[in-house]
Amino acid sequence: MSSAKSLCRREPPIRHQDGNGAGKDDSPLIVVGHGTGSAAGDATLHALAANLAAMGNFDQVRAAVLRGTPALADVLHQLEAAPGGQSLCLLPFMMSDGVTSRQHLMEAMAHIPGSRKPFLWSPLGLNPGLAELISRRGKNSARAAAWPAADCRLLLIAHGSLQDPASALAARTHQERIAAQHEFAAVEVAFLDQPPHLDDVLACSGRPLLGVGLFAGEGRHGAEDMNQAFALATCPACYCGTIGGDDGLAALALEHLKSKPMASL
Repeated sequence: MSSAKSLCRREPPIRHQDGNGAGKDDSPLIVVGHGTGSAAGDATLHALAANLAAMGNFDQVRAAVLRGTPALADVLHQLEAAPGGQSLCLLPFMMSDGVTSRQHLMEAMAHIPGSRKPFLWSPLGLNPGLAELISRRGKNSARAAAWPAADCRLLLIAHGSLQDPASALAARTHQERIAAQHEFAAVEVAFLDQPPHLDDVLACSGRPLLGVGLFAGEGRHGAEDMNQAFALATCPACYCGTIGGDDGLAALALEHLKSKPMASL
C-alpha cells in the first residue's frame, strides 16, 4: 500500500491573510466522501463543500466521492487541467480511518497521473472537536423533547465491524470525551455490525435515550436504518439525526485543515 508521504508534496499550501485577517489558502480543496449511490445520501457532502466554499478560505472547493459521481479521479483531473498550478488539498469526509480511508482512498490517489498530487488530511470524523458537536446535538434534542439532559443517556451509533476496529475506536474515543464533561446520565455506544448492537440497546428499558448517528450522510445507515430501529425502542428514545449534517461541521473542517497534512497512514 502506498503511504501518504509518497502521495503528498513536501511543502504545505501557501497561507495568506485576507482583509479580515482570516487565513486563505491559494489552492483548491476537494472534500471526498464514500459515496452512497444516491443524491439524497450524498447531500451532506455537497452541503459541507458548499458551506466551505462560501467561507472563502480556499481558491475553490469541490465535492467528490469514491463510489458514484462526481468521482474523485475526475475531479482531480479537472483541477490538474486548470491553469494556476496550485497545490491540491484533500479532506476525507469520513467518520473514521477504516478500510475506505486507508485503502480505497489511497488506491484511488495512487493511480492519479500528474505532478500535482494532493495534500491529504486525516478524516474529519477523527477531529476531537466533533465530540462537542455530538454533545450539542444531543442536548438540543433533549430540550426539544422536554427531557433534562442530565437524566438522559446519550448513545453514539456507528457502523462498527468485526474485521476492522477503526469505526469502534473512533466512536469510543468521542464517547470518552463527552462522558468526561458529565452532562448526561450516561454516554454509550452501539453499532450496526458488532456488539453492542443497536437493536439490543434499544430493546432495554431505562432512562430516556438520545441517539446520534456517527455517519457522514443520510444514506441507508444514516436515515432508514435509524428510523426503523428507533421505532421499535422499548424505552423513551429520540433519534437526533446524523452528525454529518450538523451546521457546525464547516467551521470544524476549517480548524481541522489548519493542522498539518498527514505524513503517513
